[in-house]
Amino acid sequence: MRHPAAMPSILGAAVSGPVAARVGESLLAALPDPRASYTVMVYVLGAIALEAAELEGTGPVPPEDERIAARRAVFAVDPALFPRTHAAADAIAAYISTEQFRWGLERLLSSL
Repeated sequence: MRHPAAMPSILGAAVSGPVAARVGESLLAALPDPRASYTVMVYVLGAIALEAAELEGTGPVPPEDERIAARRAVFAVDPALFPRTHAAADAIAAYISTEQFRWGLERLLSSL
């Protein structure tokens, strides 16, 4: 996220070339089943895409706690109409936090 302007290039092109091959080889060394390696790659790229989609412009990225607070404000929904969303708003607001990313990656890896 230090270079959010690079995200469209990373996510909008095929993942190929010598660096991608080294990353892929490392993933296959850690997770020999290519489906497992692919799953981890998709999880990581998806997390990057979700976070980058929320960033505006190419300026400095606000601190994570500020971005979570801004997302929390978006989920200030009427609890009578959206009781589940209202109850889960804090977790939803932090869905792309470092803590959430690690939580998901740990569970994904433990299941593979």
